[in-house]
Amino acid sequence: MELVAPSPRYFPSFVRSLREWGDAHQDGAGIRHAATLTDRVGFERWVDQILAEETVPASPAHVTCTYRWMVDGDEYLGSIALRHELNDWLREYGGHVGYGVRPSARGRGLASAALAGTVRLAAERGMPEVMLTHDATNPASGRVIEHNGGRYERTVVDDEGHRLLHHWIRTGAHAAADVVDVDIVGGPEPLRVGLHDHDPAWATRFAEHRARITAALPGLHVTIEHIGSTSVPGLAAKPIVDVAVSVPDVTDEAAYLEPLLAAGYVLRVREPGHRLVRTPERDAHVHVYEHGAREVDDYLLLRDHLRRDDADRQRYEDVKRGLMTRSWDDSNAYADAKTTVIDAIKERARAADHPS
Repeated sequence: MELVAPSPRYFPSFVRSLREWGDAHQDGAGIRHAATLTDRVGFERWVDQILAEETVPASPAHVTCTYRWMVDGDEYLGSIALRHELNDWLREYGGHVGYGVRPSARGRGLASAALAGTVRLAAERGMPEVMLTHDATNPASGRVIEHNGGRYERTVVDDEGHRLLHHWIRTGAHAAADVVDVDIVGGPEPLRVGLHDHDPAWATRFAEHRARITAALPGLHVTIEHIGSTSVPGLAAKPIVDVAVSVPDVTDEAAYLEPLLAAGYVLRVREPGHRLVRTPERDAHVHVYEHGAREVDDYLLLRDHLRRDDADRQRYEDVKRGLMTRSWDDSNAYADAKTTVIDAIKERARAADHPS
């Protein structure tokens, strides 16, 4: 099997494929009026149209798109589409990639091979990630996506009640060698702020930073989470709001770091897999990682466990209050001193989530 640009040469086998599909929808083919495609003139006109969509959308409701056909010799086997961007509908229900394999050619690994080739095509176009959706009732499509490195994001329900699973695949575009050293801009700083009783205003401040970050990174697929002690109601904390931002590629600083600095944040830490920016007032820390980073998963595991477990929440606060009786010339040393209790709480959280 190879991926090729649509061509009139495949007309005979394409018509045979249409008969196999019957009234079923062939995702990723760009077919809007199937009845016109059984005539060679109509077929050739349609091929010209979908080739043109690489630079000109089919309509204001569509986006530019690259179509590739799966073929074996002169035999058309299926189609796959790479949408160059996401409009509102695609972001919820469609994704960057759609594909369909004709019924008689299924079970041969064609979809997985075609998706791998399309991910490479996306990388060549400079797309750092592509999103795909599949119906929850179609686990085979889910396996194709996961085989190509798909990372589950969320599930949505469309207007017809179908559960659609969202996945993202990193393409490797823009990937560069990450930094290898830890650079703390300005050097160590003493811990000057103490613990405050939980303040509901911290959630409001997080929402303000989420809006500020979202506005600074339009068009970039990011997730933004409130983490740290200020995200846990009932837990005393330093009055510094911690925000975790996940981006497609942490090495592509031009895509996220430069806009965040332009939005008024200042760089504090650059280290492997992680960047930290903060407000000049030092009342908010924004931690940037890549999608799927273990560190973000750990932050969310700890946050969610402390929100629901009164005993561990109190235990953690007691440790923090004990540490605050000491002076800290380096705030990072204070953070390191909490590692033992944090690790123990996370182990209990994992055990609670996955009881034996």
